[in-house]
Amino acid sequence: MKRIKIRYIILLVFLLILIFNEGNRTLVRRCFEINKLNRSIKYAQYQNELLKKRIYYLENEPSYLERMVRSELNVAAPDEIEYRFSVND
Repeated sequence: MKRIKIRYIILLVFLLILIFNEGNRTLVRRCFEINKLNRSIKYAQYQNELLKKRIYYLENEPSYLERMVRSELNVAAPDEIEYRFSVND
């Protein structure tokens, strides 16, 4: 019984040293910042790949360019009928 109490006391002292030590808190904070920056880098790389694909298709596929103009600028081709549906609640 006494041996178990000594282990708990040693563990408690060790945890208190870790918690109240400024260097350890800074280290943990920096680990969280590194993880956040790594996620940000991965997202930026993903966006970069999407934009590279988009540029490739814009340069090489005329149908893709036409589709982008139609979707983003709401342009209709000559002699094309545009259907619009109203949504009533």
